Amino acid sequence: MSTINDIANATGVSCSTVSRVLNGSERISKETTRKVMEMAIKLDYKHNWHSEIARMDKHVIGIVASSPISNLFYFPIWRSIFEMADMLGYGIEFYRTDGTNGIRSNTDIIRTLEEHADGILYVGNFFFSKEELKILGELKCPIVSVFGNIDIPNVIHVKTNNHKAAYEATNYLIKLGHTKIAHIMAQRSFDQANERKEGYVKALEDNNLPVNENLIAVGDLYYSQAYKCSLDLIDSGNEFSAVFCFNDECAAAFIRAAKDRNWKVPDDISIVGFDDVLCDNDISKDIPLITTMRQPRRDMATYAFNSLLNRIRGIDVPIEKVFNPILIERFSTAPFRVI
Repeated sequence: MSTINDIANATGVSCSTVSRVLNGSERISKETTRKVMEMAIKLDYKHNWHSEIARMDKHVIGIVASSPISNLFYFPIWRSIFEMADMLGYGIEFYRTDGTNGIRSNTDIIRTLEEHADGILYVGNFFFSKEELKILGELKCPIVSVFGNIDIPNVIHVKTNNHKAAYEATNYLIKLGHTKIAHIMAQRSFDQANERKEGYVKALEDNNLPVNENLIAVGDLYYSQAYKCSLDLIDSGNEFSAVFCFNDECAAAFIRAAKDRNWKVPDDISIVGFDDVLCDNDISKDIPLITTMRQPRRDMATYAFNSLLNRIRGIDVPIEKVFNPILIERFSTAPFRVI
């Protein structure tokens, strides 16, 4: 298992600098942060909170993540949670369930946290078996889920209004005069993917525009597959002047694909993303230009953490909280023009 020392040796920075980066310090330069995060991913680093917790006489929050701690989308969430936990004197046990070698099973994690966690935060998308849901349902400690859906009673769900946000993104393109709008969605197994597709379809229908299934491409959450999907859509011969992408990673991939086919953004094609995340890839210089639906990730993390603490303290809180993303208009979109 990789250590902070391994990351420090590989990047040429001190162990204390690595530690500050992994704990979300904003005092470290962007270049150093990027370098440390890239190496953490490469070495498959897993933060060992257990030894720290053993030295502290404090309550414990269990965090179960579907992605690495260095994931660009989730990083602001981890930072918010860790800051609040530290400020309030709560220790953290951090687990991943993304299939990486050495990651423990859902059941093992649940059983471990059951022994000494005051509450559990699930962050991301999770797929549970009936047996795992049964075990979760029998836990006495409260559970809060952020961005996912755990189908058992009394779990607090903190969600994004994906349907409304996708509707607004598509309607925004329609108001710009675009009538042939493509959509790149993530795998259909993700609830968010289906919700965003439904919002896209509803916006077309409400504006009396046809829904062309040939303009709906199923890609991936990540850049490489989204790039291939984008090329296939461009090369299909189907006409469209705008595209609504599942996330900014897909939007970044489409920008690269468009440039590789000599399409100009936004002159020839308008693009709207989702999340407002600075993607770390070979066209990251283009990301600040993308019009996107911004998810209030830090606000969602704060709400989720406070809801969990209130449940731990016996204070009743709403079973669901839905946040609305807002449109951030940049330079990847323009009014439709006839060429």
